[in-house]
Amino acid sequence: MTAPDPIVPVLLEKVYGLIQDKIETPQQSLVEVFAQRLLGQLADDDLLQRNESDLYGAVLSLWHHLVQNKPDQISVRVYNPTLSRYGWQSTHTVVEIVTPDRPFLVDSVRMTLTRLGITSHLMLNGPYYFKRNESGAISEACGKDGDLQTLFHIEVDRLNEKTEMKALKEELEQVLQDVDLVVNDWQQ
Repeated sequence: MTAPDPIVPVLLEKVYGLIQDKIETPQQSLVEVFAQRLLGQLADDDLLQRNESDLYGAVLSLWHHLVQNKPDQISVRVYNPTLSRYGWQSTHTVVEIVTPDRPFLVDSVRMTLTRLGITSHLMLNGPYYFKRNESGAISEACGKDGDLQTLFHIEVDRLNEKTEMKALKEELEQVLQDVDLVVNDWQQ
């Protein structure tokens, strides 16, 4: 059995250090807790192919996507992050999903990508609780109560055409709305 690579914990510590250095307090601790939960899913092999600034950028992008949406809203974003426009980069197209938690979300997203012939190279996801204050700002992240939302960071085959990215976004939105409709109807 091989020993764990010492680079892995150091890389994650560098990401958390960037959060501490670049994000203002009160959001800093919220983003750090979120980053620990999200990045804790990464396998060592996935981490070895990454650098701290791109991981930081991916976490921050998904966090901003969450903050900009209401807890009951389904939101899908498909884009190609570049250093000049987003401050981080990926060789893949990135799909971000923020949605109220429902059963069957992960399977539905995976089946949609498979049906479209799109390979997922990395999928980080999970249901997390977020408390919001009276003005709607997140006041607690990844606790034990609040609004339960499922978030996805997915890296898929590179899509170079805006029409391809728009079609993927629309297809995922439709699938998520269908899941929402079926689950709500079933519960009644």
